[in-house]
Amino acid sequence: MRRVSIEQPAAFRPRTITEVLRPATADEVVEIVRSGRRPLHPISTGYNWGLGSGLPVSDGATVLDLSGLDRVRALDLERGYAVVEPGVTQGALAELLRGTPRIFNLTTSSLRTSIIGNSLERGVGVHRARAEDLVGLEVVLADGRREHVGWWPGTSAVPRPHGLGPTLTHLFTQSSFAVVTAAVVGLLPRPEEVRVLPFTFAGDDLADAVDVLRSWTEQRLIPPTTKVYNPVAAQLDGYLAHVCLSGAGEVVEALSSVLLGAARHSPLVAAPPADEVVRATYAGDPDPADTWFQRRTMGCPAERIDAELGLLMFLPIVPFSGEAVTLTEKLIRDCCPSTPAVTVNVLDSDAVDHVIALGFPAGDPSAVIEARETLDRLHQAFAAQGFLAYRRDVDRPGAATALQARIGQALDPDGVFAPGRYAAGG
Repeated sequence: MRRVSIEQPAAFRPRTITEVLRPATADEVVEIVRSGRRPLHPISTGYNWGLGSGLPVSDGATVLDLSGLDRVRALDLERGYAVVEPGVTQGALAELLRGTPRIFNLTTSSLRTSIIGNSLERGVGVHRARAEDLVGLEVVLADGRREHVGWWPGTSAVPRPHGLGPTLTHLFTQSSFAVVTAAVVGLLPRPEEVRVLPFTFAGDDLADAVDVLRSWTEQRLIPPTTKVYNPVAAQLDGYLAHVCLSGAGEVVEALSSVLLGAARHSPLVAAPPADEVVRATYAGDPDPADTWFQRRTMGCPAERIDAELGLLMFLPIVPFSGEAVTLTEKLIRDCCPSTPAVTVNVLDSDAVDHVIALGFPAGDPSAVIEARETLDRLHQAFAAQGFLAYRRDVDRPGAATALQARIGQALDPDGVFAPGRYAAGG
């Protein structure tokens, strides 16, 4: 077990941290939990950029850095699952699957990010929400017991996340009720063909374009995985939408023809094909150079983000309608001194999330203050419309409901785990 340090991102209030421990095995995690060190704040790789990275909510915590638990414990291509530890990155698993009949649901973030960390945060992959990837969890409870929830290898022949009786897996997502030391994640069949159709449209056509994309999604012409980039994020004069089609080659070809024909009667303009880096991400093939991610970080690698870049993130859920998305664009203009990069992720036929990235010079104190004030305005303006953030940062944690607090008290009566950004652990 090694003692290490932790980066303090410029955008957030500095925390007083008692110590940082880096165990190498789940058994060492059990020893730490039983040792009486408290409160414990577990992190995976700590790359939760824009939300506090590896920082705890409160001062005085012992950070439990789980990046040293980096084994893929099991890989079953026939039944479509992998058992991974918190230090396993999405790039590592995707590389392991290269050339196999399975792929993993990648995100457009760095390949160095943790699968478990992002899944417990309920992040969004290019094929589905990361929470849907979770099949089962191994957790260490406050009393040091190691338990399995959901489905675990050896319990039944078919991986099914819900099993029998109450489903407990998501008791441990966005919570601080335990330490997660491993997860069973589902793997997707590798499609015969993957094609990403880019469409552009003007800002004046935002509402109509979004309604067209919703209609296509409702009628199952396209999967609920479309991404829409504002001009800053797209680095274009207008908006850019990526529609991914995958499956049998004949089906992809037929759907492409239908969509391109339908687009001629809409504000959507077919653009040149997406480049190979974008297509490969949807195809589950990792790019060792992290090209797509570094395009958005001005070339800054993952391990230097907190030291070199200032970043705050705001991630609200919004109705999937042209009217609602147009309203969010107005709220962003009203709240932000300059237009930030915004990515809209389709979640299903009724909802989209917004990833609003507020970048600023990390070494400029006045820029830090302005970014924090901008984020406060965004939270207030969106909340007034009922558009709430689905992920919180360490300076703006969500309050636990009465029932969540009761569950936390039952699982962790002595406060072994530090309060989290969502529901307190006791």
